[in-house]
Amino acid sequence: GKYVVNGGISAWTLLHMYEHFSRYWPSSEALSDGKLNIPESSNGMPDILDEARWEVEFLLAMQVPVGQPKAGMAHHKLHDEGWTGIPTRPDMDSNRRSLVYPTTAATLNLAAVAAQAARAWRGIDNGFADKCLVAAKRAWDAAAVNPNDIYNDEFNSGGGGYGDSNLSDEFYWAAV
Repeated sequence: GKYVVNGGISAWTLLHMYEHFSRYWPSSEALSDGKLNIPESSNGMPDILDEARWEVEFLLAMQVPVGQPKAGMAHHKLHDEGWTGIPTRPDMDSNRRSLVYPTTAATLNLAAVAAQAARAWRGIDNGFADKCLVAAKRAWDAAAVNPNDIYNDEFNSGGGGYGDSNLSDEFYWAAV
């Protein structure tokens, strides 16, 4: 499956590492373009941001569009309706996937990561930075209107639950 809450902390970790290295070791090339031997190497963007962008793009795609009920919120997860056999390549997986309803926890993860992504990409890809900042603000506003949309673990036949009923840490994380 694909999970906003798990993906949020994973993307945040990569973005935090990039911000930390950039601030305290600005001359370090450890995270620069071409250092990680990935398909996106040598595209003029730090490799660690190339990797983080895959997850950030997924998080942005999980946000409910403007004009829809719960606009600005983020869907909690997307996973197969039954457990996928391992090892199964994604392109060979024939299981049907389900999109789980939006939750406040997922929305706050999106708000926190999208705001950080806006900082990280500013000056590198300003269009993407702007897109992230708009998504972060929309998510924060939506979470404020829907502070108690909790995932209740009802859709777990094919993916982990990853519920969270205490959102004080997510509200703090998204606020800073």
